Amino acid sequence: MGVSIHYRGRLNDVGQLATLCGELADIAAAMGWETTRLDDDWEQPANARLRATPTGARIDGHLGLKGIWIALGGGAESLRFFFDRQGDLRCPVSMVLILDGTLKPEEAWVSVKTQFASAELHVRIVGLLKYLKKRYIADLQVSDEGQYWETGDVRILRERMNLIGEKIEQISGKLSSARLGDVSGLSADEIASRIEQLLLGDEGRDTE
Repeated sequence: MGVSIHYRGRLNDVGQLATLCGELADIAAAMGWETTRLDDDWEQPANARLRATPTGARIDGHLGLKGIWIALGGGAESLRFFFDRQGDLRCPVSMVLILDGTLKPEEAWVSVKTQFASAELHVRIVGLLKYLKKRYIADLQVSDEGQYWETGDVRILRERMNLIGEKIEQISGKLSSARLGDVSGLSADEIASRIEQLLLGDEGRDTE
């Protein structure tokens, strides 16, 4: 939950990938952002799968992606510009879902959440995406939950970020440990039911 920017598209020319990554690395350095490169072999068939582990989930196998990861800091998620052998923008998780048939390739988006960052950082990300659309990804599609991509209006962006921030705080308050109670002996379904009762109960009180 929170304001995010979603984007997808295909490189005009996969031969431009090295130049694109070099420019993004230079931009990141100028902004004080950290970068990590991904350089899988496109000639090797992609076969990545999501595996459950005692500490969570991990991706095993070959993703078949090349590109650059930009750690923005400042409360924002990282920007990912990874591409498959056709030049389509992909994130690792969506690539796994495409490979196992859960997600259709044409429905895959890459996302970056900015809800807990500044509006200024959100604006910089949109500016970077507009540059990439002009220079490297002519068919780039962007869905901006802060509406800055569409309107260029920082006031609207701030209002949306503040509104959603208030909603997040309200939900966090409703789901505090004190109100949720001891859930150590409950199943996942029982916890979900208790959360639903809490939220619905408060919504009823809000309308009184």
